[in-house]
Amino acid sequence: MKHTVTPKASTGTTVQPSIEPEWVLAAKYHELTGVTPTAVHQRRKEGKWLDGTHCAVINRRLYVNVRKADEWIRNQISQRQRAF
Repeated sequence: MKHTVTPKASTGTTVQPSIEPEWVLAAKYHELTGVTPTAVHQRRKEGKWLDGTHCAVINRRLYVNVRKADEWIRNQISQRQRAF
């Protein structure tokens, strides 16, 4: 049986994650978007973001569903454009 040699990975390459998380901690969402955890709490309080859809509190930690939050933002933009 012949052995084959596999080439070494070149140095300096970065590996991109193959999946993007759907849920992130509010602190990470803040890093990504600039929307503070306080703003997320305010949107929950006002009923703009729904628990289990846009955000969730698990073990006293606030999570944001990035996809649903982006969808909500797109809807806000389109509603404002229709108003003009």
